[in-house]
Amino acid sequence: MCDWNADGYRDLLVGDRNGYTMIYQENGRGLELLDTLRNTSGVKIQVNFNSNPDVTDWNEDGRKDLVIGEEDSLAPDHGNLRLYLNTGTNANPQFDTYSLITCGGTQIKHYRLNPRVYDLDRDGKKDLVVGENNGKIYFYRNTGTNASPSFATKDSLRTNTGTVIVIYFGSRVCLVDWKGDGDPDILASDYDGFIYYFENARIIGAEENAIAEPGRSFTVLPNPVRNRVTFAYSVADPGKVRCDVYAVDGRYVATPFDRYETAGISAWSWDAAGLPAGVYFVTLTANGSSLTRRMVVTR
Repeated sequence: MCDWNADGYRDLLVGDRNGYTMIYQENGRGLELLDTLRNTSGVKIQVNFNSNPDVTDWNEDGRKDLVIGEEDSLAPDHGNLRLYLNTGTNANPQFDTYSLITCGGTQIKHYRLNPRVYDLDRDGKKDLVVGENNGKIYFYRNTGTNASPSFATKDSLRTNTGTVIVIYFGSRVCLVDWKGDGDPDILASDYDGFIYYFENARIIGAEENAIAEPGRSFTVLPNPVRNRVTFAYSVADPGKVRCDVYAVDGRYVATPFDRYETAGISAWSWDAAGLPAGVYFVTLTANGSSLTRRMVVTR
């Protein structure tokens, strides 16, 4: 779901068996079928069977783009992950053509590929989470930037006991903060129509790996925050220090500061009064590495 035409209402994009994507528009009275997704020439956009779309601002230009998975019929050009960059506006998306998303220089290819774009490791960069017909859920970590994603490896998502997550055929994935605790959970459907819930199923990321690093610290005070918040931190070496705020779904929100610091303890006060209530992630980057903290805004 997304606000496709930027009118303040949530709309719905649905892929079908024949490879088309339908747009259902909310008009204030309910959803109605607007049209089948078309390119700038008016031709219906069709992927190979089982279109599975996800909406994201892939290149961070302020316009919604499309990532569409498809079924692999064993043909060389099928079973890929297609990227449609928006050549129109955010309120009137337009698409001319597509490119194929790759991993390590090879096309990402699965049978019945069901993609979700989500910052799973909480490093401020959009990753790929992909459901597959075999019931597994694959994680492609973004090794590029948030505005220019790239992927080098894939891994199977696992439970906290190390068991690979496998459901009964055709895993279709939704990542959502189901419990409202700031951690991404997984809802996944299967071929038989059941829905599986995996609580806090996430990859260990910057927040967990960097807390014990000597000479560096990062604290958000108070937390929860209503209006003004203080970011207290220390760095071991002098250099550029940058602080970025992201929404729980990985969207960039703000950069409270980006400045040169000497080694030692520092603090920065920032007015968060304009942020809607919810969970955010604050990333402090210094000397090529990052620390991430969860920040809860209440109203």
